[in-house]
Amino acid sequence: MKKIVTTLFLIMLTGNVLATAQYPDILVYQGKNQPIFTNPLESYFDKQHPRPKNVFKFSCTANWRGYVATWKIEENDLYLVKLVEGSCGEDAPEIPITTIFPEQQAPIKANWFSGTLRIPLGKRLQYVHMGYGSIYEKELFLTIENGKIVNEELVDNSTKELPTRHERTLEELRKLKEWEDTTVSPKQ
Repeated sequence: MKKIVTTLFLIMLTGNVLATAQYPDILVYQGKNQPIFTNPLESYFDKQHPRPKNVFKFSCTANWRGYVATWKIEENDLYLVKLVEGSCGEDAPEIPITTIFPEQQAPIKANWFSGTLRIPLGKRLQYVHMGYGSIYEKELFLTIENGKIVNEELVDNSTKELPTRHERTLEELRKLKEWEDTTVSPKQ
């Protein structure tokens, strides 16, 4: 009976750990530090570029990936500027970029990244306690191909019907599953 209770407790604890809003990466864009609800560095890790062990330490539930990256846009190109440990504290120690990119110095052009940067703007309209599921008044979407901005779209969420929290949570769970699948079994 004790094993069953312990197992149930651990399952419930794990569910709560994974159901936490996340610390975003930072993007310096048009002279402002903006949170981004995208993690471009995650797409760098694969079999050719494995996630370094013992570098990104899990230290709080609000940062599963173990780091916060600072990025910048310069002449429409995306650059990685800095990495700090994901300790969820104010004075997190810096992670040397050479740990990931041994032969390079910051800033590093993110030519491996193709995807969309989601930048929340304005007041939060709906809080979702998982991943980056919260919805803001406006969201700026920067479409990036091989590290270069190819499209920019501003969405005004204040004028449209919002999905339910349940729908947003399910979407964030789907994203988490994809992230776990690529982190545990990196793409080939």
